[in-house]
Amino acid sequence: MKIFKFFLSLVATFGLVYALNTSLNIKGVPVPALGKLLNPFTGFWQNGENVADMPTDKTFAALTKPVRVVYDDRAVPHIFAENTDDANFVQGYLHATNRLWQMDFNTHYAAGRLCEMLGNRPLNPKNPSFTMANVDKLNRRRGILRSAEENVKDWENDKENWHYVQAYCAGVNAYINTLEYKNYPVEYKILGVKPETWSPLKSALFAKQMAMDLSLGEEDIRTTNAKTLFGGDFDNLFPTWYKEQSPIVPVGTKWNTEGAKWAVQQGTKWTANEPKQAPLSTREMLAYNYVEEMQPDPSNGSNNWAVAASKTKNKKPILCGDPHLALKLPSIWYELQISTPEMNTYGVSLPGLPAIIIGFNDHIAWSPTNVGHDVVDWFSIKWNDKGKTEYMLDGAPKKAELRIEEIKIKGGTSIFDTVRYTSFGPVVYENDTMPMSNMAFHWVANKVPMSLITTFSKLNKAKNYDEYSAAIKDYNVPAQNFSFACKDGDIALKVMGAIPVKKPGQGRFVEDGSVSANAWQEYVPKEQNPAYRNPARGFVSSANQHSTDPSYPYYYHSEFFEAYRGRIVNNMLAKSDSFTVEDMMKMQNSNYGLMAEETLPLMMKNLDSAALNAAEKAILADIHGWDLNYDADKKAPIYFEEWFNNFHDAVWDEVSSQKNASNIAKPRVWRTIQILRDEPTNKYFDNIATANVKETAKEILTEAFKKMVVDIPKITSELAARDPKNPKFDWGTYKDTEIAHVSSIPGFSRSHIYNGGNRRSLNALTKTNGPSWRMIVELGDTPRAFVVYPGGQSGNVGSPNYANFLDKWTKGEYYEAVFMRSPDDKNPRIKATQTFNK
Repeated sequence: MKIFKFFLSLVATFGLVYALNTSLNIKGVPVPALGKLLNPFTGFWQNGENVADMPTDKTFAALTKPVRVVYDDRAVPHIFAENTDDANFVQGYLHATNRLWQMDFNTHYAAGRLCEMLGNRPLNPKNPSFTMANVDKLNRRRGILRSAEENVKDWENDKENWHYVQAYCAGVNAYINTLEYKNYPVEYKILGVKPETWSPLKSALFAKQMAMDLSLGEEDIRTTNAKTLFGGDFDNLFPTWYKEQSPIVPVGTKWNTEGAKWAVQQGTKWTANEPKQAPLSTREMLAYNYVEEMQPDPSNGSNNWAVAASKTKNKKPILCGDPHLALKLPSIWYELQISTPEMNTYGVSLPGLPAIIIGFNDHIAWSPTNVGHDVVDWFSIKWNDKGKTEYMLDGAPKKAELRIEEIKIKGGTSIFDTVRYTSFGPVVYENDTMPMSNMAFHWVANKVPMSLITTFSKLNKAKNYDEYSAAIKDYNVPAQNFSFACKDGDIALKVMGAIPVKKPGQGRFVEDGSVSANAWQEYVPKEQNPAYRNPARGFVSSANQHSTDPSYPYYYHSEFFEAYRGRIVNNMLAKSDSFTVEDMMKMQNSNYGLMAEETLPLMMKNLDSAALNAAEKAILADIHGWDLNYDADKKAPIYFEEWFNNFHDAVWDEVSSQKNASNIAKPRVWRTIQILRDEPTNKYFDNIATANVKETAKEILTEAFKKMVVDIPKITSELAARDPKNPKFDWGTYKDTEIAHVSSIPGFSRSHIYNGGNRRSLNALTKTNGPSWRMIVELGDTPRAFVVYPGGQSGNVGSPNYANFLDKWTKGEYYEAVFMRSPDDKNPRIKATQTFNK
């Protein structure tokens, strides 16, 4: 018996040792080796960061000269190198030091390799059928990995800039090569994986991920379905131009039209006929569903503007920029300064790519916003055989290119998938019950090289308007509105990117993929992209609205152009000729709602106030007293948003429900407001379910108001449940901003962030999206810059620099950037110096 107990204990001991040192897979969810994770000498305890630790000097044979790095009181590095290659090497090293997990995770996502890290778990617990394998398969079928591989070949052929990529990758790997398990970022330990060698392909994948976030939005199927549903009313309900719009390039600009194709825009309507679209049956409408988890956030956008010296109090140009992106921890951005004999540049970089993306130097400042033109089209493919190896094109069969993709599953068996490539692009879905079945994905980022490294390497060194123009002239994807200011007085803005030449209406609807002529044949010549310089009004600006008015000779469209922020910016900038940096701070943090200003009087006018009870009248009084700012401590924004959304949904959802149709594009908010203003008895306000009554806007708005009042107690209860000891009912609590960890680890995220703003205000904050970087630069002999972003320099959750900027960002406050001219500058905010020796 004793021997039996001994062997039983021995087996149990070995079993426990094995279990504690082996990664397991429980119901498809990988579990880390707990012994290694909890080990006090090498486990997660080692990821606590000692504030007193100072950076140590390093030696690397890859450097050609010593590089000095000075760290300020916010852990922002200031790199002083004798050439750009050495600077890029150190930038790669610092990115990896601070953000390695973020870099690795983002590129695994883009490559369709999440299952290798996470196993095949559900992406969203509320939708358990949509797993990480679906995510990986979708990104492979979008052609992301293949496109990135082709992009690396393009970079290799760019002899002028390829060495920058190589130097950057060498710097990343120099850090990775120093790592032992105990030094791994904690996310690797939790998931039981290890870092991979960095490569130019990973940098290209990161660039593709940014393109996915900023240029993947499209409404082709929903708009096609809407055209079928609304029939002859479609053109009236879905106009392509918003006549109240204040476009990026001012109305009246003269265009360079030499050689322009399809110059057909007149007045406020495209005059050429849109292509005739085959109607979709209700069955087909229902088949065309969206994979909602994988759609870009429609709030992605940005503001930028530059004000001429003549309109500032100090008679110096001021440039402002705040890109609106999905809020993540670690932050999307990494702040730094790079100084070489060729440049002295400060701003934010993207961990995964060399150079500074948004910033300023001794001479200029720049900041981009998203252009938003539709650059994704879907083409219906007609297969010629059951195996889907051939498709019909111009009356003849054409071989599809078949690419086998292996999706490796951590703790499981690999999945193999065949992606079919056509001349239009890859076929994303093949099963007839799946979204966008048998359609080719025609996306600009798969068609043209991404020249980010070339563009921003040159832009970092630019000293004037001509050099700024030369730096961005070959920029392709994602298309951006590059605002510019120079200390010599020039201000400018260029809409830069690969913009397909389209026939009027092309790309709004699903197109016939059996005709090659339906594909894009060419791109707008870059010199004919919308642009302007030193306008008489004294400022340039953009906020994701239309690039131009309809006099521009090339057709373009988007269902996502912003209708309000651009007008807010332009209205504010027109009101003064003595702007200060402080004025710019107030503008960037403005919670003012132009949409509410224009809409609320119409809603009040059409509300049957006589039909309201005492409780409803009390809420109406609160709305009457609202100053139209979406401030965190106000109740009225909740009432307004709930009321308007009830109204908008009541009108358009009722239309869809009549025909049992789903996935229908709704008329834009601005178009609904126009109809409310001009046609309060429009037929779409009538609920056909009430056969003996003809409703108008009055009945719909009154019912929407009453529904809002009925819903308020439930909303109040839900908000109070978040903090029972201090319950609040206000906009900041209702909006409930959160910043998720990049790989959605809850303890590493920040939730219940209390702030104001609205997607249509300049402070464009939503629950998960908002200003990812705020920058204000006053250009003079010495530039002054004020900056902040919602995070911190470190990606280590145990570091005091993980999210230490968040409070200032939330309050709308700024740091003054430490802009250095020499590593020996005397500045009380300098805290440490590090030397990278050869």
